Amino acid sequence: MEIVQFIPQYQRRLVFLASQADSAPVLVYGPNGSGKSALAQWIHNNSQRSTLPYVIAKKDIPLSEQIPTAHGGTFLLPEIGEWPLAEQKILSRLLETKAIPHPQHNSMSMVLNVRLMATTSQALEGRAQAGLFNFEFLQKLNVFRIEMPPLHKRTDEFTEIVIGLTQEITHELHKEHIRTLSNSVWEKLKSYDWPGNLRELRNVLRVAIVSAKDDQLEESDLPDFGHHRVDFRKTREEFEKVYLLELLKTFDWQIETTCKVSRIDKNTLLSKMQKYGIFKPGVSVP
Repeated sequence: MEIVQFIPQYQRRLVFLASQADSAPVLVYGPNGSGKSALAQWIHNNSQRSTLPYVIAKKDIPLSEQIPTAHGGTFLLPEIGEWPLAEQKILSRLLETKAIPHPQHNSMSMVLNVRLMATTSQALEGRAQAGLFNFEFLQKLNVFRIEMPPLHKRTDEFTEIVIGLTQEITHELHKEHIRTLSNSVWEKLKSYDWPGNLRELRNVLRVAIVSAKDDQLEESDLPDFGHHRVDFRKTREEFEKVYLLELLKTFDWQIETTCKVSRIDKNTLLSKMQKYGIFKPGVSVP
């Protein structure tokens, strides 16, 4: 199930239009974990620029050095509200003139063919009114404004989202035999408010699917969550431990074969086996 299917129905036409208008800027709003970056990647992958660079900006490198690497493709700015006003001015100029200051010669300009996309979890209009965001840049950037609402506001779509994520994860982990969720699992999933949004739900389902022994997810397969926010680090480590153990068992504890199939570096695998106390019964970790 592609990420575009996880956005609200009323936004989907706008997303498809954004993928076709491959030079217009895109601004994706939404709380952390709602799938903003994945949606931006989908728009690029389904545009005429799909075979060209997709570059995610880094705050510790000058924009004038980064943007040219995206020439012909897409340049994504995560959490644009946190970028300095001076760099927002460079981006505003790029949208207006298709040029930026030359990275080696400040008196010269560099003309580029780059599509700008940005994500934010902040109210940029409010920041602009407070002088914390370049209002002119916001006007130029706000051509395709796509919103990813928090998961707790999407009760009508929740069942569809869970089914879609389950299908995606079971396919990824080669556990397509898991087709259903027990009533107790559905009850627990629907009773939680998911402050971590899609990311948190995906993490929980991933651990449950790795842990599942039968063709139906049971409540005992779920990691600990409910009345408190899921500890992402703990959940990720729990998934990683179970996943590596299942891999090693599948390939009869053959380290080389496990590394080749899973594309995990051998030293990394051995290190993680040591970290999680994973070893072949009767044999010490190599």
